[in-house]
Amino acid sequence: MVTVPVHKRNRIDTIHVHVQRKRIRRTDLKEGYYLIGEVSKITGISKDTLHFYNKIGLLVPDYIDEKNQYRYYSRWNLWQLDIITTCRKLSVPLDKVKQILDFHDNGRITQLLLDYRNEALRLSRYYQQVAEDILWYDEENKRVSAAIHSDKVQKKWLKGETVIAGTMTRDGTSYHANLQAAARDELRHADTIQRKYGYILDIDEMRAGNIYKCSEYLKIADSSYSHVSPENLHVMPSGEYAVCIVRIIRESADFGPLFSWMKENGYTTDAVYADELGLQLFDYIDDYYCEIKAHLKKI
Repeated sequence: MVTVPVHKRNRIDTIHVHVQRKRIRRTDLKEGYYLIGEVSKITGISKDTLHFYNKIGLLVPDYIDEKNQYRYYSRWNLWQLDIITTCRKLSVPLDKVKQILDFHDNGRITQLLLDYRNEALRLSRYYQQVAEDILWYDEENKRVSAAIHSDKVQKKWLKGETVIAGTMTRDGTSYHANLQAAARDELRHADTIQRKYGYILDIDEMRAGNIYKCSEYLKIADSSYSHVSPENLHVMPSGEYAVCIVRIIRESADFGPLFSWMKENGYTTDAVYADELGLQLFDYIDDYYCEIKAHLKKI
């Protein structure tokens, strides 16, 4: 048996207690802390996401081993992660989630969520409009496919419509720029892409088989046109119209069937409108279809 001198016992006891304390901390670490892989298995959140949360300071592990740089997550971290997951299911942005974690105040957290609720309602309406616009765009293109197989002239009663129109001009290169200038503010405030472009045609040029666009117009669905100057608004009159689909190739078209139908039925026209079929979102093409609407007058 080895006898330890009394003067050294206090030092040994101190070392022993220090070792015990370290051992207790390591034991607690194993029991109450979790490695990133364990957290991923427990929560179903990928390690990449946990690394990202750590990088942006949203969820920082409570303990990082200085020797091996292992990250250990505490029960507190798991509680934070539960809040983060709940907020993400509500689509709360990460910067707002960080505020919620920092507040530690249910009143402030509730107010922040209520504020975000208003934003969520706005986004909900926005995405609902996007969904409707995509469906509308699909229907418009289906309408084009169906219409190109029809060459009949039909008489229809059409109600009056107000459209945004560019300044009437004899300069054939400026009608589109004029419309864009006139519609700029209205387009900026529009919530929808549901719109129709069209043209007011020169009737004499039509008789020669040419497309001369006196003016270009734009119809925006459910628009009050409150951001358009009155001089840029044009009212298409209600009344009877001769309506047909015409294919336009390089600004030429065959309007013979339309004028023949009007002559046979005792009509002339004082205004002709051409609505583009479909919506050309990506490129202007020189081969397209229009629905021609000739406002009828009895001879």
